Amino acid sequence: MMTAMLPFTEAALFTLGCMAIHALRRHADTVTAALACFVTLLVLMLGIAYAPEPFTQIQMAQMSDFVGADPSLY
Repeated sequence: MMTAMLPFTEAALFTLGCMAIHALRRHADTVTAALACFVTLLVLMLGIAYAPEPFTQIQMAQMSDFVGADPSLY
């Protein structure tokens, strides 16, 4: 039952978004900037969510994991 309501919910949200854009057409610059920020954040979140596992491990690693201090150098 819940999966059958998903397309209707998506259609309703899309219609509300179109209505909001239409109502704010006098403020086109602000709406454009807000939508650009939204899309940028969405792409960033999707990129982080689908990043390969080694990349996230490297990102979370500490500097000491990569740099081996050789005592003979000192």
